[in-house]
Order: sequence, then structure tokens, then C-alpha cells
Amino acid sequence: MEDRGEVLYELSPKFDFLYELTMPTGKKMKSAIVGAIIAAIINIVLLVFRNDIISMNNTTYSLMYKACATICLIIMIFMILMAIARVILQSLEYKGIKYRFYKDCLVFENSFLNQTRKTIEYSNIKEIEIRKTIMDRILNYGVIIIYTNADKGFGSATILYAIKNTEEHYNNIESIVHNGKIISSPIKSEDSNKNLKEEINLQNAMNRNEIYTESNAQSDNNPLEKRD
Repeated sequence: MEDRGEVLYELSPKFDFLYELTMPTGKKMKSAIVGAIIAAIINIVLLVFRNDIISMNNTTYSLMYKACATICLIIMIFMILMAIARVILQSLEYKGIKYRFYKDCLVFENSFLNQTRKTIEYSNIKEIEIRKTIMDRILNYGVIIIYTNADKGFGSATILYAIKNTEEHYNNIESIVHNGKIISSPIKSEDSNKNLKEEINLQNAMNRNEIYTESNAQSDNNPLEKRD
């Protein structure tokens, strides 16, 4: 691992159950919860009509009822366990995500299950944006988007989801990135100035050569100078 020096700022997403229900990151969790609710409703309906079905003294209806009730109960338990597992996994994944800001770059790491690592140089960052929905404002959450090219879009950006106290983190990140660009700019400026000086010197040399050539041509065409 390359040594980037001191970590100036570190940020991680914070898990919140209500917030996840409103975000794309909680899609699987929402699906499991909806499935559990539907299965629970079906079980309640079957329980309400249980006495009516049993009172029919019809063996076929009783067997069908028991089979449906058993299947729905199993599905409901499974979906509840699935929802709980999704909540735990999402919480653990957020704990494994780190955004570390160094003096010249941002390093994103996800150490949960499959490890992911990404480095973004501050010189490549074009824009930093903050987005907050109505629910985000109520829960004091938000999303920070870091664009690395001129096109605005999620496909070309690094998105920091589930950020608590978003505005505070946004101001700190913007300040670090801005200062990082200033620190890295003098080297580029020196190179640019050097190239500019070389171009000016080359152009001056070409101009002197043209003046000298023109002067010689005028001397050859002047008959008085030839007689002297």
C-alpha cells in the first residue's frame, strides 16, 4: 500500500433504519420487509376465517386451509429473518466503508466481504455537490457527490451515501480538496512557466535570424554599398 502521509479527514456512512427505507441502498431490505408484511396479512386473514372453514366439516377444505396456513407461516418467518439479515449486513457494510482524505487525494475503501479500493486525485475532481431530500432534512442525512469529469451524472461520479451531518462534512471536504489543489498547483505552474520561457526564447531567436537575413538581403541589393 502506498504511503500517502497523514489522514487529514476520515468519513464513514452511518446506518439508520428509517433513512435506508427511503434510499436505493435499502432496496433489498425493503423487499424483504414488504414480503414479510404481505405474508403476515395473509396469515391474519386465514386466522380470521379459521373457525368458518373448520365448521364446514369438509375434509378437503380443512386440508387446504392447513396447507395454506403452514406455507404462509413459513414464508412470513423466512421473510422476517431475511429482513433482519439485510439490516445486519447493511450495517456491517457501512462500518467497512471508509473515505480517507489525504493532502493530495481521496482514498475510498470497502473492506466488507469483497475488498474494494479506489484513489481519486484532487486535481481530477471537477465539482463537489450535496443533495438532500425532504426525508434527508428531517433525519439530518444526505448524499455527497464528487464529480471527476465535466459530465454530471451518477455514472461518472463517486457517491457518498448515508452521510450524517452532511453540510458539515461537505464544507470540510470542499476545503480539503481546494487546499490540495493549491498545494499541487505550483509544480504545474513552474512547468508551464518554463515551457512558456522556452517558447519566447525560441521565438526571439527566430525573429533575430529573420532580421539578420533581411538585413543581408538589403545589403546585396544596394549598389552604393557594393561600390564602397
